[in-house]
Amino acid sequence: MGELVRQFHKVGPTVWRSRRFLALTNDQRLLWFYFSTGPHQTSAGCCLVPPAYAVADLGWTMDHYQLCLDALATADLICHDEETNEIYVCRWFQTSPPTNGKHAAGIASHIYKLDSDRVREKVEAEFDETEWGAQFMTSPSIASR
Repeated sequence: MGELVRQFHKVGPTVWRSRRFLALTNDQRLLWFYFSTGPHQTSAGCCLVPPAYAVADLGWTMDHYQLCLDALATADLICHDEETNEIYVCRWFQTSPPTNGKHAAGIASHIYKLDSDRVREKVEAEFDETEWGAQFMTSPSIASR
C-alpha cells in the first residue's frame, strides 16, 4: 500500500471574507482550492504540482493555468517556485496547525524535503509561529534530515 494520504484539510469560513480571495475570479478561486485540498497537498501546506498535472486535472490550457497561478501569487495566497513546481498555501497553519509533537515532526519532515529555498523559507517562517513549530525547526534530529 502507498503512502498514507491526508484525509482532509480545514478551510476556514473566513476565506469568504478575505479581500485577497474575494478579489479573485472564480477560476483563480478554484485553483486556490485545488492547491489547498488537492491530491498533491501535504500536512505542511506544500505540494509539488507539475503544471501539466494541474492543467489535466482542471481541464485548462497552460496559459490559463499560468495566469491563475500568477494571480494567486500576486495576491499572496500562495508562494511558488517555477523551477521546482513547489507551492505553499500561505497562512496554512492558521487553519491546520500541528496538533501534537508527532504531527509537528511530520510537518517539519515535509518542510525539510522542499527543494525551493524561497518556498521553504516561507513555510518555515509560518510554521515557526505555531505552538509546536519553533521547537521542531531548531531540533537537531529534524534539521539533520
